[in-house]
Amino acid sequence: MTDETLDQILKQALAPDIDNSEIQIRRKAVIKKMNIKRIIASGLTACAVLSIIVAGSYLHKGSQKSDGTALVAAPEHDTTSTNLFAITAYAAELPEGTKSGDVIGLRLVEAAYGTPDFLEGRFTISGQNIDKVKLTTDKCNLYTTVPTRREDPDFGTAEKAIANNHELYEPIYKGDPETDGHVEYYEHSIIVGQSYEGDYNDQMSFGMSVPKKLQSTSDDPKNGYWEDVDQVNGAILTVEVIFKDGNSETHRYKLNTGKIYIPVGPDDELQWDNLTRFLTAEEEDHAPFAYGYLIEKMD
Repeated sequence: MTDETLDQILKQALAPDIDNSEIQIRRKAVIKKMNIKRIIASGLTACAVLSIIVAGSYLHKGSQKSDGTALVAAPEHDTTSTNLFAITAYAAELPEGTKSGDVIGLRLVEAAYGTPDFLEGRFTISGQNIDKVKLTTDKCNLYTTVPTRREDPDFGTAEKAIANNHELYEPIYKGDPETDGHVEYYEHSIIVGQSYEGDYNDQMSFGMSVPKKLQSTSDDPKNGYWEDVDQVNGAILTVEVIFKDGNSETHRYKLNTGKIYIPVGPDDELQWDNLTRFLTAEEEDHAPFAYGYLIEKMD
């Protein structure tokens, strides 16, 4: 991707009043990572909604271990004997005070528009004593994503798929892929339809997929992507978890789409890791935003 292409993406993604100098500053911050799909988690905090930003695509700074996984503080209480699950941005130990079914944390995304087949918003089910999971949506489809690492028997298959431009696999780099970076693992995504049921895998993430017949025909990449995102507006997501003791728990969540406000920090830096609400009417003409969806717990 060229510098000019990245500038165009950032200009399309931001509100119109963000000037070129600010965009250029943002470009310099992400230029070394713009070719990778590195999802960086923010710190997990209890909140009513999980912001899953699917404006497609921003890169940003975050906290990671050396192996690329999110840094998550261990809880101060013992929840190993408790039946519990929550919707999180990444596989994570749940903080103290979490109630089963809660939506926790923040999900950030990459630096290119997503595709209607694999909208960029993703979430993970985290918890204790989970044996099986079942997810259903009443609109559009779901997809699953799992990492394929070097020690996995399918790693060679993933490498061959990438060499043949197979869209179901995507490389995740450690370091700068243009200099000294190397592929740390591959993400393997599969569209599963309107429901998924299987054994619990804490490394599996889920996202929304727009069926071919509903995908936008717009020639404008931004407007087309927004139209695709809007196809999941109002979708009801049902998550059922079966625990190892045979008990189960079910919660429903609603997806809402719109312009998600991007806060501006004290140094005039956009806080890509603090996206929790939509723009207000007063902010429409001047505030930076990303177009995406928020997940809201219903019951």
